[in-house]
Amino acid sequence: IWEKQRLIKSGITEIDRMDGLTFEKYLETLFENLGYKVERTQYIGDYGADLITRKDGVKTVIQAKRYKRKVDIKAIQEAVAAKGKYGCSGAMVVTNSFFTKPAIELAKANKVDLWDRDKLVKALLSIKKQNSDMEQQLESAATLEQPVTTTAGNDVCILCGRPVSEKVKQYCLSNSQRFDGKIYCYDHQKQK
Repeated sequence: IWEKQRLIKSGITEIDRMDGLTFEKYLETLFENLGYKVERTQYIGDYGADLITRKDGVKTVIQAKRYKRKVDIKAIQEAVAAKGKYGCSGAMVVTNSFFTKPAIELAKANKVDLWDRDKLVKALLSIKKQNSDMEQQLESAATLEQPVTTTAGNDVCILCGRPVSEKVKQYCLSNSQRFDGKIYCYDHQKQK
């Protein structure tokens, strides 16, 4: 639950830094917040489907592509193949980037819904309106990107507020990629 709460608070800047698996988990949480029932497929050997969603009687396969470059036709082909494999009536490819012109044409011909960076941001904003806590996080994206700094006597877990030892603090700070520059108590470190 804590991981889902942390993921849904991510903005587009954080999404751009996610790895593929984290992006899939993020989309799972996003679509759940949009009212879909979501099932994540296995990470390897997924036949081109990362998520299966259900809403209003429509079962849709989703291919997640967290890219720095434009998404090409291969992602569309994978979504079309997965649609049949998983018995879905819809197919979608979601990216934090954009699509090549051939990918857009192939998607149109095969009725694959495309969510590019702009649509993804719109979905983020719709969740923002539904969740006032999310709204504060998205509006202060700059705050999310800056590590939490501590001063002597103020070394506490960011989640529970319990004081932490100097050793625990140093461990968190020396593993800033894992802990995003924030300090967690020993119990909450295990959940990260």
